[in-house]
This record gives sequence, structure tokens and C-alpha cells, in this order.
Amino acid sequence: MVAWSLVLAHIQTRGETARAHNLLHAVIAPLQLKLCRLLRGSTTHWLTPSRALETDLPPEDVERYATTAGALTPDALRTAAANSRQWSREPAAEAADRWGTRLPLGLHEEIAVALSTGR
Repeated sequence: MVAWSLVLAHIQTRGETARAHNLLHAVIAPLQLKLCRLLRGSTTHWLTPSRALETDLPPEDVERYATTAGALTPDALRTAAANSRQWSREPAAEAADRWGTRLPLGLHEEIAVALSTGR
């Protein structure tokens, strides 16, 4: 994790915020969670270390993770998920237009509803 943290520091120094954010969440956080799980004897969800985090690890570990991953509140997550879905849909529509493919619009709407209600 130290090596990845060093890489993160260099990426941030270069001003690559999006790349730093991705590295933090896609590489560093899973390693941190795996170490935490190992230390707590909770390796059931080893391959997906964020799975069932709230029930598998003590609240203080969950809170600590939240300080490194952003707000872990239903509202913040719902907003981020909705924004992500909308952002994903726009380039998907552009790609469909460009290459003459069809989008599963019904599925997109089901996902939008599920994300907005938190199901």
C-alpha cells in the first residue's frame, strides 16, 4: 500500500485529480479493506472486500474507511449513483448513434428507478 500511496502522491502533485480519485478507490481502498479484514479475522468477503463491510467489521473501522472514501450516507450515495448513471448514459447514447447500435432503454429506465429509490 505504501508504494501505491506514493504513486497517488505523485499523481496528485501533477494535478490529475480524477486519476488520483480512481487510484484511491480502485487500488488503495480494496487493499486497505483486505488488510483490515485480515486483522479482524473477517475474510469471508475477501474477493470483494467492501461487501457487507457494515456488518462484517466494527463500526470504528467502517467510520475510518468512510474518511478515506467519502461520505457513506444513503443520500450521498444515491446522488453519486444517479450522477454516475446519467453521465454513463450520455456517452453510451453517443456511441450508439456513432456506431449504429441499440441501447437497452427499458433497462436504463429500470436502473434509473432503482437508483432513485435506493432499492
